[in-house]
Amino acid sequence: MSQLLEGYTPGYYRWLPLTTWHSLRYSLQSPLIWKIAAMLKIVEAATISADVQTALDTIPAAERKNQWPRATNAIKAFKRTVKQHGMAVQNAKCVWCESKVGFSGRRSAHRDHIAPKDLYSAWTFEPYNIALSCEYCNGFEIKKDLDTIAVPAPAYADSQFHIVHPYFDNPEEHIGFVHEDARIVMKSLSPKGIWTIDKMHLDSPSATANRALEAVLKDIALPAHLATLIEQAMEAL
Repeated sequence: MSQLLEGYTPGYYRWLPLTTWHSLRYSLQSPLIWKIAAMLKIVEAATISADVQTALDTIPAAERKNQWPRATNAIKAFKRTVKQHGMAVQNAKCVWCESKVGFSGRRSAHRDHIAPKDLYSAWTFEPYNIALSCEYCNGFEIKKDLDTIAVPAPAYADSQFHIVHPYFDNPEEHIGFVHEDARIVMKSLSPKGIWTIDKMHLDSPSATANRALEAVLKDIALPAHLATLIEQAMEAL
């Protein structure tokens, strides 16, 4: 048993038969193990100009969630900055399921409040509380007003989160893929991983297949034209 699979009993698996990928026939008898994050890691939040941040800070904390739809100069500038930053650092991908968003994808890009603004109004304009997601992950069926915080603190960064936080956590430490018994396995590696996979539906067939295939492709040398075709197919999942 590999070190990756040891020491954590509560995790669970999502099994994917390798027959799903008939076009990728190669030997899987070696003890190779892939570890790949099942969501994006974002290193830095958007940088908000001092004048915009000062204007936003004057809004009473309890009123900020209600001010979000308004089109004041400061709010428009904030929204524009976080979206431009997110599209660049996230490579136009949803932070949760990694589907392509915007002009390069088939899903729209949403400014997703990681801690929902309806529950945590004070952090409506906190850059580290916003990442780009698709309309599916940020919609009523999945996230919407899902309470992602276990223990709130006066400072946002000091709060304890249920969810694997794309800024504060390393997703590879919580959710990964391994190759075991000729199968690609999605595995939670921590309590946060279990919570995030379950609540964000990261183990849906299309999301799981996309990341598992990515893990396999990391160790295969393919001709450029085939790699491009497979990348396009993965983005369409």
